[in-house]
Amino acid sequence: MPQQSGPIQLAQAEHPAPAGETHAAQGAGGHHQYELGDIPSAGLLFSNALMVAALLIFLGWLFRRKMDAVPGKVQNFGEFIVESMVNFTRGIIGPGGEKYVPLVGTLFFFIFVGNLWGLIPGFHAPTANVSTTFALGLIVFLYVQYTGIRSNGLKGYLKHFAGPIPWLSPLIFPLEIVSELARPLTLAMRLFGNIFGEDTVIIVLATLGATMLPAIPIPLHIFILPLALLTAFVQAMVFSLLTCIYLSLVSHHDSEHEAHGHSPGHGHPGIEQVGMVP
Repeated sequence: MPQQSGPIQLAQAEHPAPAGETHAAQGAGGHHQYELGDIPSAGLLFSNALMVAALLIFLGWLFRRKMDAVPGKVQNFGEFIVESMVNFTRGIIGPGGEKYVPLVGTLFFFIFVGNLWGLIPGFHAPTANVSTTFALGLIVFLYVQYTGIRSNGLKGYLKHFAGPIPWLSPLIFPLEIVSELARPLTLAMRLFGNIFGEDTVIIVLATLGATMLPAIPIPLHIFILPLALLTAFVQAMVFSLLTCIYLSLVSHHDSEHEAHGHSPGHGHPGIEQVGMVP
């Protein structure tokens, strides 16, 4: 999804550039000189996404470089992260959910580090681009469909969309299909909207601080940075949580759902076993 760059018109701009000058500033070949307040192009954010991926690969190699019987601080920290991700995934999906940790963990850390990447001066959060977030949502969507067919067979997978009441199936089936197809879009827009909005607020506050007293700029955006750190974590957690829920809904056979049908609230299979429900 190519995304055309364009400046955000800040309220404090005294001399906004005319449209003709904006296009002229791009130069030959569509080259754009980015300034404070501009929306980076998809290509620039893609390069930042590659840097985030390279950083995660390097950290993974660093944690696995030296595995000792008596772990040191680095190995202890790495094992803590892996154990926490296993417990999180198994707690949502149920027994056997640990096999989805590579997918869920990769999504979580890529989104989390990508969200934080935009807080570094000179870099841009790849998750502030809808192309990146939609690609992540599409990966989840395709893997969920693959898991549903592999776990239940094609017939059981299609039966999942028909609902429990046969005579309502002609009505429920198309609604369920539309709901399933909307999932990658909702995942993408939720993540994109929150991170892009957060980055925009930081840019506006930084610009306000620079224009209020040009001789001594006031870093107004510093006050929102703790909230930005929290948002980065929460959005990564929400994306991973929804991925686990979608996998839980399609990875258990009908017989397993019926076996848990007597439990109050009909919660996700496996939640009771791991102690999440008293």
